[in-house]
Amino acid sequence: MGVGRSSQPPSSVNFAPSFDPAKPSVPISFPIKTLEELEQRTYFDSFHFPFNRASVPLPSYAIHGWQERKRKLLVCHDMAGGYLDDKWVQGNQNDGAYTIWHWYLMDVFVYFSHNLVTLPPPCWINTAHSHGVKELR
Repeated sequence: MGVGRSSQPPSSVNFAPSFDPAKPSVPISFPIKTLEELEQRTYFDSFHFPFNRASVPLPSYAIHGWQERKRKLLVCHDMAGGYLDDKWVQGNQNDGAYTIWHWYLMDVFVYFSHNLVTLPPPCWINTAHSHGVKELR
């Protein structure tokens, strides 16, 4: 142990307890961080996967009429690495956590999280689809 180093975590804010996606807990959204996780497809076997499926389909006008528009606007969400207040699949107490006011101007929405594979929380997919906006994963 070096000088000035402690065996304790620096703070409870930065210390993340071990996470086992196979065990039941409060459903959350989370990324795939390694090639091994991607290859093993453990995300799809996790307790959380069924809760992370969008329930709002993309309207047919957004699928078939998309090519007719000449202007295309892609908006990329990059909020401090992602999976903060929006990771809670069943919601949280922060009503104003993330707000996008002008969905009608967007054609494509990207949820970005600084991880190998970013899987958007269903709240973003459902909201995008309800406004006729495609989302990329």
